[in-house]
Amino acid sequence: MGFLDKLFKKQIEGKSAEEWYQLAARETDPEKKIEHFDKVIELKPDFAGAWNLKGLEYVTLKRYKEAIDCFDQALDIRPDYPEAKYNREDAETEMRKQEMGPIEA
Repeated sequence: MGFLDKLFKKQIEGKSAEEWYQLAARETDPEKKIEHFDKVIELKPDFAGAWNLKGLEYVTLKRYKEAIDCFDQALDIRPDYPEAKYNREDAETEMRKQEMGPIEA
């Protein structure tokens, strides 16, 4: 990477969006993954894939409203994103189940 490329490549805490993405991909803790995806999104707010993956981590944590918000962001950027559409529908279903509470036999 040349001097000018390095100078103009945006970074947070010395890491590029790609490096934060790789950290998120390797991380196992959903909360930390979300933090890493936040950094990716701060550097590349139009990266629909990062919004989608962040949403999946919220689903893992059963934080469905936040997940849906992330999927909506991904779909605003890329309306034809099938994974984000599916993930949003799945999160909505899970949120409805959560709101209904346990079903007694």
